[in-house]
Amino acid sequence: MKNLHSAKKSRSWVAVIGRLYYILYTIKRECEMEAQQEQNTQLMKQSDYVFLSDKASFEQMWRHFYNLAFLFAKSQDLASCLNCFIDVFLIRGNEMHNPDKDWLDFFRRQFAMYLMGKRRISCSLSEGDMIHDFLKMEYEQLKEELEASELPFDRENLSQWFASIELDFPWLVGESEPKWSVG
Repeated sequence: MKNLHSAKKSRSWVAVIGRLYYILYTIKRECEMEAQQEQNTQLMKQSDYVFLSDKASFEQMWRHFYNLAFLFAKSQDLASCLNCFIDVFLIRGNEMHNPDKDWLDFFRRQFAMYLMGKRRISCSLSEGDMIHDFLKMEYEQLKEELEASELPFDRENLSQWFASIELDFPWLVGESEPKWSVG
């Protein structure tokens, strides 16, 4: 009889401990959900505009595209990530409406090649500005060489020729095949 009474007591303690464990687990899960909700709220507060207004400054525009580039990188959307990074540095260079379409095409191709050649598709503002300036100098030098060339180039559509150019970016030095990831 004592053993039966003792067994009932131990089962009730096991049930109580089980309920306490369930309550602790539920509280922990609710706290994690609240923390995640708070984090999402903080992320939403960081940006002034979810969508850009028509009165956005150049700085607001490039910051918006810079944030989008990292979001696309994190979601592994390569094409959108590259386009956003390219747009950031065209805006920062005040060249979004440059009438030289060859320059825009050259920059877009070469900047994308630069980003894809790195181990990780990301770009700091100073790095992107330096690559922008580097590409601008290379483009100007190529244009001068084309003008001085004795060979007849079709200067109306240089995009195919620009696509065949491989510049010596810093990541090419000493690497056989760079491995890369998005984000």
